[in-house]
Amino acid sequence: MKSQGKQGGWYTGLLMISIIMVVVLFVSAPWIPLALLAALAVVGVIQGISWLFDNWKHRHDHTHAH
Repeated sequence: MKSQGKQGGWYTGLLMISIIMVVVLFVSAPWIPLALLAALAVVGVIQGISWLFDNWKHRHDHTHAH
């Protein structure tokens, strides 16, 4: 049962290190995470437009494939 405790501590430590790294990165260069968020937003918008176009195309496709 000791390994489970060590594993939990390792995970918590890794999480804390990750949070600290993100905070330090944001303080030192705030444009980096903002650029990543902007890139994710752009990808989301492109995916949404693609999905809407496919939906529209499917609804307006009157060719009978029998």
